[in-house]
Amino acid sequence: MKIQFSIITLFIFTLFSCENENSDSNELDSAEEVQIELGKTNQTVEHNGVTRSYVQYVPNSYNHENPTPLIINFHGNGGDAQAYADSTGDFYQFHNVSESGKFIVVYPQGVIRVKGAAEWDPGDNSSTNINDNDLFFTEKLIEDIDKTYNIDLTRVYAVGFSNGGMMAYGLACKRPTKIAAIGIMSGIMLPDDSCNSNEYTSVIHFHGTYDDSIPFNGEFDFDSVPYVVNFWLNHNNIPQSSETITQLNGGVGTKTEYSGGNGNTDFTLYKIDEEYGKEGGHVWFGDAINGKIPGQIMWDFLSNYTTND
Repeated sequence: MKIQFSIITLFIFTLFSCENENSDSNELDSAEEVQIELGKTNQTVEHNGVTRSYVQYVPNSYNHENPTPLIINFHGNGGDAQAYADSTGDFYQFHNVSESGKFIVVYPQGVIRVKGAAEWDPGDNSSTNINDNDLFFTEKLIEDIDKTYNIDLTRVYAVGFSNGGMMAYGLACKRPTKIAAIGIMSGIMLPDDSCNSNEYTSVIHFHGTYDDSIPFNGEFDFDSVPYVVNFWLNHNNIPQSSETITQLNGGVGTKTEYSGGNGNTDFTLYKIDEEYGKEGGHVWFGDAINGKIPGQIMWDFLSNYTTND
């Protein structure tokens, strides 16, 4: 990982001494420098000569002594990681959630491929080129961050907006041992996604009923949100009888919860009819719901799960 600004430098000193106190070799001191950057910075990850970029936010509450959760937040199709970090993290206050929740959040940059815009492909083509395989890239990204920061590898989460949500669903299906739970904002699972039948992942999904890009009830290449919910209930073996529906304050939508699946998995759907007084559309939701911003609601859900469940 390329370090651009050094904010805090921690020195870890390891003392090596000879077992024989009378030995002429005596003691050897060695120091390993670990550079920790707080706040929002631009970073890169390199593998086999290929480099990709991402924006990183490390909260001021970060303590190198404590294993720290990691959220990977994927932008939508045609998105820019820097602008996405600014809007989602700063304007929609996800970085405030990072501070209180004491987790690191990173925003990877998608690759421009045949579609002509920066995108995420949740399929697995078995390539070990990080430009060609976004699943493999995500694995290398986690490994690279873990070299510098004390990451709790049982508490790595994937979230995303639109096409980024498709990427999060793909990781839940194809890399479930790496991802503890996922959060979706106006995204969907692609119809051709196949999941590891022996691994289970909890999901929280926010979707507007007036989304004209990825319609709630499906269209053309996209399954409906209810179809995807049922897929995960079946995959995780979550009983339909566990369904609880809550009307959100102000009539802005409903929250539907399902619980008790394999591996203690759950699925929560926020169906948003209204956002900031307008029809709930294709957005990263930011308006408070029952007193909490959606980013906080998402973290409150994700933080309940580990890959050890």
